[in-house]
Formats: sequence, structure tokens, C-alpha cells
Amino acid sequence: MNREEFESSVLDLWVTTRIPLTRAHLQYHTGLSRQRLNRWLDELIGDGVLECEVDDSGEMLWVIPGAQRSTSGPRTFAELGRGPAPGNHARAGANQAGLMREKDRRRSGARDDADEAIASISRAALTLAGKSGVPAKKKKKGGDDDHEKSLAVSAGLSLLGPIGWLYAGSVREAAIGTVAAVLLWKILPGILLGPLLYLGLPISALAGLVYAWQYNRKGERTTLFLGKGDKGKDKDKDD
Repeated sequence: MNREEFESSVLDLWVTTRIPLTRAHLQYHTGLSRQRLNRWLDELIGDGVLECEVDDSGEMLWVIPGAQRSTSGPRTFAELGRGPAPGNHARAGANQAGLMREKDRRRSGARDDADEAIASISRAALTLAGKSGVPAKKKKKGGDDDHEKSLAVSAGLSLLGPIGWLYAGSVREAAIGTVAAVLLWKILPGILLGPLLYLGLPISALAGLVYAWQYNRKGERTTLFLGKGDKGKDKDKDD
């Protein structure tokens, strides 16, 4: 809507209805932004097309001098039987719907990117764990430490999640923890996922640190959560 169309729309509302020309009514009727509405109202007042009055309640009202006001027209937009000016609010609604779709698309794209990033991290961790997965051997007095696990590497990998436990920890616990983490990632909404990651990843890193320490002390993978019954299975994985 341009300035001329706005002026014509206000005049039409004045001569065909009894709806008060308040700022809210004019904004609803024309679909204009408040800033543009105020500017054009001021310009029409300056041109002598409109005059501004204040009623007993302090409400600002605009009138059109020289134009006869309707004496029998509708008093409200509901009585008028139509909504705001055709096209303006329809376009606004379409734009809003388009913005919502764009936001949904971006959120979906961000989620897909995050899923791909997690998959890449998991593949990298598995590769590193595979390369570092030297069969465990009991350290002997006077022997070397070639088969020890790095505490820093174990903690760093585990900071990515339970997948990092494969470096030095229980294979079974790493597999169960990774599946649980992926399920939580898929199911939980972002508002809950953020705090869970904030608390869970440092705990995962601490577990990775303990796994490596236990590995270096005992010379084999040990369990932290599933009990001693898992120890033999993890030892078989290394053999």
C-alpha cells in the first residue's frame, strides 16, 4: 500500500462506516506498520487532509474535515463483515508462514548437520580406537610401557561421548552407552538436551580417564558399570 492508497482507504472508512479512526483501527484496517502509519498520518495532517482530536478518555481520533461522516454505517469491523484491507494482512500472513517454514527448515538442517557431525566423530573415534587397540598384556617388572593407554587421549575421546570409551574401556559398556546417547539425542528436545550434554560429557570424560588408569594398572580392559561379569568378555575382545 502506497501513500495515495492509504489516503483513499482512510477516506473510505470515514464515509462508509462509523468506526472511530483510532490508531489501532487504522493500523488494523490498512495493515501498515505502526511507524509508517504514524508518518503518513502526520503527513496527511500537515496537508490538511486529516485533523486530530482527543476524546474524553484521552484517545486520539482522526477526522476528515469537509467529508460527511456516515450516520448509519457499521460501528465495528465485525458489523462491517470484513477484515483488514485486502492483500495487506494476507501478505503479512503469507510472509509469516514463510518465515516459520524457513525457521523449521533451518532447525531441521541444523539437526541434520549435527547428526552428520556426530556420525563423523563416531567414525573417527572408532578408527582411532581400532588403531590403538593393541592387545593388552600384563606388564612385567623391567618391561616397557608400549601398551599403556594415554590418560589424556582417553579422557579427550570420552569427552565426545561413550564412543570414546572404546579406546581403553569396556567394549560392551561403550556400545551400550553409545546406543543410549544416540537414542537420547534423537528423542530429547533441545531444551533438555543442552543441560544433559553439559553434565554428561564431563562425566563421560572422567569415566574415560578411569578406564585408561585401570587399563594401565591391570594390563587389560575393565568394567565400571556392568560388574565383573563383563571383564572376561572385554578381555576376549583384546585377545
